[in-house]
Amino acid sequence: MAQIIENRAEICNDICGEVAFLSRKVLDLNKQIIDSEKAKTRFLSLIANELNNPMTALLGLIPHLAKQSTQPRQDLIDTIEDEALHLDFHIQNLVAATEIESGELEISYSLVNLEDLIKEVSKSLKFRMIEKNIKLKVDNHLKQRVVADAQKLHLILKNLIANACVYGDADTTIEVTIEQKDENKLNISVKNYGKEPNVKHKAQVFTRFAHDLKGIHGLGVGLSVVRELCERFDGKIDYVVGDNTVTFVVVLPLETKSADFEACGSNEFLFESFDDALEL
Repeated sequence: MAQIIENRAEICNDICGEVAFLSRKVLDLNKQIIDSEKAKTRFLSLIANELNNPMTALLGLIPHLAKQSTQPRQDLIDTIEDEALHLDFHIQNLVAATEIESGELEISYSLVNLEDLIKEVSKSLKFRMIEKNIKLKVDNHLKQRVVADAQKLHLILKNLIANACVYGDADTTIEVTIEQKDENKLNISVKNYGKEPNVKHKAQVFTRFAHDLKGIHGLGVGLSVVRELCERFDGKIDYVVGDNTVTFVVVLPLETKSADFEACGSNEFLFESFDDALEL
């Protein structure tokens, strides 16, 4: 009996030793993953910031070149502008993603006209819309301006409309609806005509760099940035599928906040009064 007890004790000691060893390995691997994620975030932040300033300068110069161009040259300038806008969009998402991951996302409240934001988005996506002959229809039931972060709200709208442009059918209309469902909820829906995301779980659509998706939605960072920004504002995003339609719906709370700026599109300026504004 004593021998049996001794053998079992040895087995228990061996098992405990193996568990302790595996636990240390798991902790080491977890630390390596955390360090790797931090290094990736720092690297992406550095790259995004290094690209941001020259891209802004390039986009500022292109309109001046267009004023003096002939038609053959104008076609070339349009191509340059299209590619520059496309790259700038990626940089905006990259900057937002790195700020979110690093916990350095700053919120700046200003008085925002949602229709102005949508016009600005439409202008930046004009080449995508022309290429597929896509129209944009805005149905705004909320005539008041809102107090919100203009740049973050602009990026949410831009990603949703860009997603509709890329994955919607040609020769169709993207329908944007803005309304106040409840007393304290702002609803923004973006509807496009096309195939639905073919995924097992909706969360995959909003996952950054999602792999093995059978559908064509959710393969980049755009919708994941939208989800994370919505959550930062205590809001949410979802999508519903209809008859050859996909509608992404963003719900954001209307809260009491103070604003020190008035936004012109996604840019902010000092202002003194924001009468008749809803606070987001």
